[in-house]
Amino acid sequence: MIDGFRRSFDKKGLRIKKRGILQSFIIKEPLEIDYENDTVDAIVEKIQFAIEQHPSLLNVIPENEFVKEEELNKKRKWEY
Repeated sequence: MIDGFRRSFDKKGLRIKKRGILQSFIIKEPLEIDYENDTVDAIVEKIQFAIEQHPSLLNVIPENEFVKEEELNKKRKWEY
């Protein structure tokens, strides 16, 4: 999962849209998909959960989680 990429770069990822955006890159476990027995909808749902784009995950972030993310962003900040 890459966080902050869309705000920093254009669609092709070649031009910088905005500087100073904090980015993070998380490598997750490989998906286990049974192409023989799973339905297309089940496979799509697994992929949506893996990339965190499932409709149930697209809710507003609670205040305490937002504060934790901001503290983490302060630790990630580049010092020039």
